[in-house]
Amino acid sequence: MRIILLTGKGGAGASTLAAATAVALAGAGRRTLAFGVGHGLATAFGRPLGQRPVPLAADLWALEAAPGRHDEPGPFLDWLRDLFAYRNMDETVADDIAALPGLVDLNRLLALDEQVESGRFGAVVVDLPALRHTLDLLAALDAAARSLDRMFPPRQPTMLDPFLRALSGAASDGEDVYERGRELLLRLSRLRGTLSDPESASVRLVLTADRGSLAEAQRAVTALSLFAYPADAAFCNRLLPDDVGPWAGARRDDQREVLNYVADALASLPVLSVPLQPRDVAGLADLAALGGLAYGGRDPAAVLYRGPVQAFSRDDGRYVLSLALPFAERKDLAIERLDDALIVHVGERSRTFDLPDDVREMDGVTSAFDSGTLRVTFSQQ
Repeated sequence: MRIILLTGKGGAGASTLAAATAVALAGAGRRTLAFGVGHGLATAFGRPLGQRPVPLAADLWALEAAPGRHDEPGPFLDWLRDLFAYRNMDETVADDIAALPGLVDLNRLLALDEQVESGRFGAVVVDLPALRHTLDLLAALDAAARSLDRMFPPRQPTMLDPFLRALSGAASDGEDVYERGRELLLRLSRLRGTLSDPESASVRLVLTADRGSLAEAQRAVTALSLFAYPADAAFCNRLLPDDVGPWAGARRDDQREVLNYVADALASLPVLSVPLQPRDVAGLADLAALGGLAYGGRDPAAVLYRGPVQAFSRDDGRYVLSLALPFAERKDLAIERLDDALIVHVGERSRTFDLPDDVREMDGVTSAFDSGTLRVTFSQQ
């Protein structure tokens, strides 16, 4: 399966380009799902979308994973309600907790996992929220995956289990609630692994031809690399064409200058130019035309760039964590050693790395940052 995730600065056109990418993949004969985490896809396709896939054309389906309603709570809220009931707590509080910022996205991520694992589609194009929200969401997914065995360690069954279940007589006893909670985190952990696999998933950034947009894109590439989500391209959207006329010639020239600056500043990440359309993109035909212009003959399903891979390696009795952090500066980096983990801080974002068992016994830690790569070395003192 091929998964392509699009995000960008608010208003940059990520939803429209996500829809165009999905149309292009379907046009090439791939069974494709356009999956909207937010509400932009319905506007891009020009029709209402629900929480289940609806057919739009041959090999093309779409949905928007809006938060669950009271009559359709979703697996996370459903589990919270059972947990509160089991603990003899007010179940209505579960609804309030599930509505907190960040937690409401868990149902959407679980819905994405359901579609990815269904086997129905050969490609899934994900229309993510605005860039900062997306980075928070992907960081939360990483934390959920890491928390799996800490919050819900596997339990060893005993010969008494069948008798205890039979005697409990409860629709949701404690063991059932425990296992369902573990299953939800297991699904999020599985999705995290899928989205961080560079052979199957890619993040594509959508920006406009201004330097402020570039700075945000660079910070995003750094954060994505920190959490090992592969970015393989950026779109520079709504570029004025050559024949725009004298009234906008200066603006066109400014855009071209910024485009060159963006392409140079993003280094090896491909920057795809997308021209401004003469009218609002509306309908599948317009989206197909936009997809052709955006990819310029490239296969939208191809991996357009492969960056360095995070890795632990062994070197003469020492272990080295190599972590590519493009566009980061040394002054923004800090590391923090715990007994069984390492926390890497990059500006306002942090990621916790669980250490292999052999590394946990090593108390010597040094770090070096050179040419955009952080190397943390563990050794015995």
